[in-house]
Amino acid sequence: MPRKRTTRLVVAAVAALGLAVTGAFMGTASAGESSAGLPKNDAAKGLVYDGLQRRAAGPCGAGLLEVKGTSPIMCTHGPDAAPAGLSVKTPVPALAGSTAKAAATVQSLAVCEGDGTSGRRVEVLYIHGSTSRYTQYLETFRTLAEGVDTIFNESAKETGGERHVRYVTETVNGACRPVVRDVKIADSALNANDWAPLLNAVKAAGYNRTDRKYLQFVDANVYCGIGGLAGDTRKSDANRSNTGPEYARADNGCWSAGVAAHELGHTLGAVNNNAPNASGYGHCTDEWDVMCYKDGDNVVIRTVCTNRSHDDRLDCNHDDYYHTNPPAGSYLAQYYNVADNLFLIKGGGSNPPPQDSNLARSATASASYTSAWESVAAINDGIDPPSSNDTVNPRWGTWPNSGQQWAELTWSSNQTLKRAQVYLFDDNQGIDVPSSWKLQYWTGSAYADVPGASGYPVTANAYITVTFTQVSTARLRVVLQSNGTSSVGLLEVKAFAS
Repeated sequence: MPRKRTTRLVVAAVAALGLAVTGAFMGTASAGESSAGLPKNDAAKGLVYDGLQRRAAGPCGAGLLEVKGTSPIMCTHGPDAAPAGLSVKTPVPALAGSTAKAAATVQSLAVCEGDGTSGRRVEVLYIHGSTSRYTQYLETFRTLAEGVDTIFNESAKETGGERHVRYVTETVNGACRPVVRDVKIADSALNANDWAPLLNAVKAAGYNRTDRKYLQFVDANVYCGIGGLAGDTRKSDANRSNTGPEYARADNGCWSAGVAAHELGHTLGAVNNNAPNASGYGHCTDEWDVMCYKDGDNVVIRTVCTNRSHDDRLDCNHDDYYHTNPPAGSYLAQYYNVADNLFLIKGGGSNPPPQDSNLARSATASASYTSAWESVAAINDGIDPPSSNDTVNPRWGTWPNSGQQWAELTWSSNQTLKRAQVYLFDDNQGIDVPSSWKLQYWTGSAYADVPGASGYPVTANAYITVTFTQVSTARLRVVLQSNGTSSVGLLEVKAFAS
């Protein structure tokens, strides 16, 4: 059964009007497969696979689909179904008061750049057939595009940086707003159960520049959303996600900032299938997150960011596809990072991460012993436990071993550490809180107790915070002494630079 979701808006102007913007979807794969090896169509959910094909080789060979009949070759992760609160077959109404006169009172883009047209830019298109609602929806499209920008920048702020979508812009009543192009195509191309006819018609109308990503608001009821995805993991300006033309599509049942941000996110390079929490189908598995959801029958979703307000933000733990200043040795420091995309306006990317940035998330966990049914990777998975007897999330335990046990975090390079938080495991069934514990660091030749530790209380059902004199180390170890014959364990360890 589809989960219930909140549909919190990203900008106050939209929130007051009650328009859903949530960006995570309910699943792309229908039951069974067609003779072409693709999921069967489910038109009610916007899951239309006609016109797509699998290729073992070529640019779309790494788990992506190819849009047949387009040139140059275009890759995609496939269609996305509508999130809760939206329906592919029920058009979204225009924002209340969405008229040219009302445009004078709505918000503008927070940041604009240059002359509004030169260089790599995202261009917003309203695509329709013989019936046009351009005047009625113009202000809606501008506002939704600005909502997308809010999602990208608020997410960047979480990593100490600033990012804005570099739109094609114009001045409206003294404010910088996204341009919305009025694009008329044949009804047959607009309503085809195949993206290629629409793409080819839009290209023929001149929207085929290599320095453009095109955000398409399509006045049709075929898809909820679908977007191009290069699947290029190279950490380079030459990454294919940094070029166009590329297209992100949202049909009229899913005209929302969240859907638009999701599909635009694909065109900017999210989520590559080698990311730490990749679903394998262009998304991620650690909710809550604009790009994460259960997109296949065998995909398991973990609730890592427990605050559902992050459902309209990018990259829950900023370790899969979006971080303005990724830690050295982390996945995003080595592979493609959407925050580096050349279609974004960069600012603050050299700033240090926020003071509460958890460095443990980029480390590899190991232990003296781990019970066969437990996982040492649990200690830095980013999941905040509800209690010391957490029966839902992964845990590290040493039963039946007792005595002194340890678990440690190892980084690929030295980290500056000054504070740590530890959450003890106690299941009342053989694993108890330890009689004592301490933190050690690797000096380069041996382990030593961290200097100046503030103390090691033994507390259940809460994080224990320990501050200490700053150290530079590639390993941080938690050493636990069991209480009698009981075993010990940990639910989470966090490490901080300040």
